[in-house]
Amino acid sequence: MKKSCLFLRILSLLLATLFVFTAFSACGEKPEENKKEYLDISGYSIVRRDAADKRVVNDTADLKKTIQSELGVELTVNVDWYNPANTPDPNAKEILIDKTNRKESEEALAKLDGMPDDSYIIDVTENKIVIVGQSTTGTVRAISYFLKNYVLTSEEAGKIDLSSGRTFTKEYDIVQNIFIDDKLDMDVEVKSTVFEVTRGYVDLLDFTYSINTAHYPSVLELKYQKNEEDNGKLIAIFCLSANPAKGNGIKTNGAVWESADGGATWELIARPQETIDKSITGISMAHIYELPAQVGDMPAGTLLYSGNSVNYDRKSHIGVWRSFDCGRTWEEYVIIAKAGGLKEGIWEPFIWYEESDGYLYCFYSDDSDPKHDQKLVYKRSKDGVKWSEIYDVCTFEDPDDRPGMFVMTKMGNGEYFMVYEYVGSGGSLIYYKTTTDITSWNPTDPGTLLQVGTYRVGSAPSCIWSPAGGECGTLIATGMWERDGDGKHRMFVSFDYGKTWELMANPLPYDNKNDTKETDRIGYSPSLVIGADPSVIYYMNTTDVPETGYQRIQFARLKIYEE
Repeated sequence: MKKSCLFLRILSLLLATLFVFTAFSACGEKPEENKKEYLDISGYSIVRRDAADKRVVNDTADLKKTIQSELGVELTVNVDWYNPANTPDPNAKEILIDKTNRKESEEALAKLDGMPDDSYIIDVTENKIVIVGQSTTGTVRAISYFLKNYVLTSEEAGKIDLSSGRTFTKEYDIVQNIFIDDKLDMDVEVKSTVFEVTRGYVDLLDFTYSINTAHYPSVLELKYQKNEEDNGKLIAIFCLSANPAKGNGIKTNGAVWESADGGATWELIARPQETIDKSITGISMAHIYELPAQVGDMPAGTLLYSGNSVNYDRKSHIGVWRSFDCGRTWEEYVIIAKAGGLKEGIWEPFIWYEESDGYLYCFYSDDSDPKHDQKLVYKRSKDGVKWSEIYDVCTFEDPDDRPGMFVMTKMGNGEYFMVYEYVGSGGSLIYYKTTTDITSWNPTDPGTLLQVGTYRVGSAPSCIWSPAGGECGTLIATGMWERDGDGKHRMFVSFDYGKTWELMANPLPYDNKNDTKETDRIGYSPSLVIGADPSVIYYMNTTDVPETGYQRIQFARLKIYEE
């Protein structure tokens, strides 16, 4: 077997409401070391595309300010169509931002033909400086690179530094080792597997609903729709509220989003509401699932939105909404279980259809049993309407031990792999259990602590298994926060069905100690799901906006392939 490290490739391919991160590998000629070339820009103006995205507009303004503060040159900013004759002056000295109407912008873009959408170019011609990307994402990155490597590195007033080259293109992000150590022990055999990630976020700061938190994201790719044109679309849900941990009166509601371009852009398509019990203030702790087969009167392709409707001081219930039109309209059609308020409630449903027995399962956390502080349970149904009695998954003797937040995946060896948070004397740590029988979990067995060396994670777990990546496929598990104290959140990867584990960097990094605005759901309840192509894993999580302390929903596409 070939010995290799596991790598993470960041490709960042998001537009419109999506934001991106920096760091690319570069190609392009550079002058000889220690020989700097400068260009005087004191006679230039900045010209941006008239219909530029607001991020480009803002970054262009920042570019102007930085040039003034760092180089001592004050440049005017114009849009490309703003002149009396609507005819560009070919002799004007201009810094062209984005896809302007200047021929130099078109010529520069032509040099990016065949490169990914996040590629960009910085091209310095006789009297034009072109800064443009294949997409808005690329342009934003190009501006950032120009600032860091042409403006901030300059040692001469009024001049930019051309050490990076008169023509500079960037195609891909740096391929970086995602293991903690730079080198693995050569005695350790690791499948030659690559994670290729596209990432960005749906920005909630401008969302019309007044919120401080966005939490419990859940995402899937449509696979079982009768209309083949709908298959391949992404459907994501998450919950919005002022603070989901606070009491009655806080309206927590769901939001359903659709992407028809692999996550590049997203559209809000629905806001499911509580209709069976209208005294409930809202919906939280949501999970979305697409039926792979007929269940009762619901055909394959029916979307199920399970959620926890709650008034924290009085009552809670697990409700299920269904949609027959890919998430555009929803009907709350059943309440699976009911219980009390915050201390006696039921939480965090997880829906699963089991092909082997034809049952629809709903796993959830249960605070209502007086014999246990909390336990994990499930109910099941043949038709999705009539549900069984409660069956236990995790119940511990010490009443202060609280197992919660069940998430499960089925592996290629026939085993069901489940992660949960074990809140007890050791804190809130992630454990996992396996079984070959989905109805039998040995409830008093806590399973195994998810750990590599001294590294552990706690709270809000998630997991997924993909057949891609080798003989035993690829198993990923994660949680909300890290326990080794260096602030670098990692994910766990196994190539032998969970017998051994390696660590990888989180493709959507966040600081879950960033709670300056009561954002207590950062990193909370990440979602991992396999796409129609089993080598594709979609990942969605709640992350922070460092400069504000607010929360946002981030999305990533992980591509697994063997070299």
